[in-house]
Amino acid sequence: MLQAITATATRDVEVDDALPLTLMPGDQVRLSPPDPARPGFRWATDGGLCAGWVPETLLSIDGAIGTARTEYCSQELPVRAGQRLRLMWKGEGFPACWCEDEEGQRGWVPLDALSIEPDQGVEP
Repeated sequence: MLQAITATATRDVEVDDALPLTLMPGDQVRLSPPDPARPGFRWATDGGLCAGWVPETLLSIDGAIGTARTEYCSQELPVRAGQRLRLMWKGEGFPACWCEDEEGQRGWVPLDALSIEPDQGVEP
């Protein structure tokens, strides 16, 4: 039987007001300097209306320009401490998890804002 992997938000996560950034391999974006509050991520803009936090591991970085090495969407999921979530994807060394809330909304939640329940076969 397939069982859902669950996690609990350990802190509130607010979402920046921006249209999510969708990248395809080779797409270039302008990067802001690293932010100590978001280790492993860079704020990226496409020069138009779309912007979002992108994991550095998904980019080839040359100064203030990043080139996507894979497909990615920056949609973030706002959460409140104590909220239960379904964990849908967690990549090795990736600083966030793709999650779904109880209303069916999906997006990235920083790994350091999640407590993954034990005995589910997922390392935090």
